[in-house]
Amino acid sequence: MKEKIDAYLLEELHRELSDFEQYDVDSRTRFIYGKALEFYWTLSRLFGLGRLHDGRWREPDAVKAQSLRTPLEGDIPAPAGRNRLLIDMTATHRFGGHSGVQRVVREIARACVESGAGLPVYLEAGRLHGQFKHDNLPDAVELQSGDRLLLLDSGWGFVEEYPPLLNAAREAGADVVGCLYDLIPLRYPAATAVKNSAPFAYWFETALLQCDAIVCISQSVAQDLVAYLREERLSTPANMRIGWWPLGADFGGGAPEAPSKTAAQIAAAPSPFFMSVGTLEPRKAYPVALDAFERLWSQGCDARYVIVGRPGWNTHALQRRIRQHNEFGRRLFWLDNASDADLSYLYPRARGLIFPSFVEGFGMPLIEAAHHGARVIASDIPVFREVGGDGAVYFDVLDSQALAARVQDALASSREAAPPAVVSWAQSAARLAAILGDNNYQIDAAALNRALGAI
Repeated sequence: MKEKIDAYLLEELHRELSDFEQYDVDSRTRFIYGKALEFYWTLSRLFGLGRLHDGRWREPDAVKAQSLRTPLEGDIPAPAGRNRLLIDMTATHRFGGHSGVQRVVREIARACVESGAGLPVYLEAGRLHGQFKHDNLPDAVELQSGDRLLLLDSGWGFVEEYPPLLNAAREAGADVVGCLYDLIPLRYPAATAVKNSAPFAYWFETALLQCDAIVCISQSVAQDLVAYLREERLSTPANMRIGWWPLGADFGGGAPEAPSKTAAQIAAAPSPFFMSVGTLEPRKAYPVALDAFERLWSQGCDARYVIVGRPGWNTHALQRRIRQHNEFGRRLFWLDNASDADLSYLYPRARGLIFPSFVEGFGMPLIEAAHHGARVIASDIPVFREVGGDGAVYFDVLDSQALAARVQDALASSREAAPPAVVSWAQSAARLAAILGDNNYQIDAAALNRALGAI
């Protein structure tokens, strides 16, 4: 499977370089730029300047940090006096953002502080502070014996700030638990932006593998972590434990917002449409889906394909292919700035969701689509089987012909989709807190040592 994926990435990289060569700059400028970039990354890693990679660096500013705290109203319980769960959300506190990681962090933090299960914190100038402002919640937070510090956020943007925090936790007698969303930057570095993969690798080595335990967002990610540790012969702390918990998904609540004019027009047209949701990036394998629909269109199929996702890295050739396609605006659409209202409007009206990714940590669009009654046609990868179960239809990874056949089946079938079980974010947070609080990891230290061949 990995050989197949590597071949696909190599082909897409060739397309990207060809597009770059044709449209952007001369060869001499490209060469100088490439060498300068290599030199920059080498120095930045050597001197621990990972926070410069994506523009996240800033001088400590306590006043600015305080202004970014979130006020809460209502009956918020005071945190426990001992054996607290401290939830690090520093990256989300500093930089906002609305990616999958930030969504998880916000939802888990909010649910835990409202239930009293955890105290969300951020790191500023080496000290921890409470993220939420409320009379019952503290500002400064001092680590103490029995605490569990959960590194829930994407700390790889400023990884050099974390070793001192981990040392302080150990000196105070607190456990540190890392969170792993996926191993994509390590498994498939060509599928991620360099500004993300390079600092992530450093974070994995210097922070995550130094934790007392790691929680993952799916069983598939946990199993992949164990396999990676074994393959790379990486050492872990003797008491390392690994667990996983299900992510949440809350739907509804309040009056529905109006969709954009484009989304409404797409849904109103008489011909059926399928949709894909997610940022345009290599691992999403949008070219495979586009190849499948081109095959169908050449056979006279009138079904439409709608891509909903922002432009991402290493996809200039794909973006150009979409916008210059003969079917663009007719049977091919790209909503590059869709709102949640657009998604809520399109999901139940689509004939199905196409999810062609070759690797994911969880796959939230699968849950969202199934909840809204849309069929799911997904790559046959372990995490999709785990999350989608029997409610989804699967096709061979990166096989456009197999995907086209599944689309034809969906057009000919009236079968209703069987939505997978969905937990709320409150339930998700409660399960996570229970794993940490009860030390109830699915893979304990003894099992991990056996899996890694340590005993």
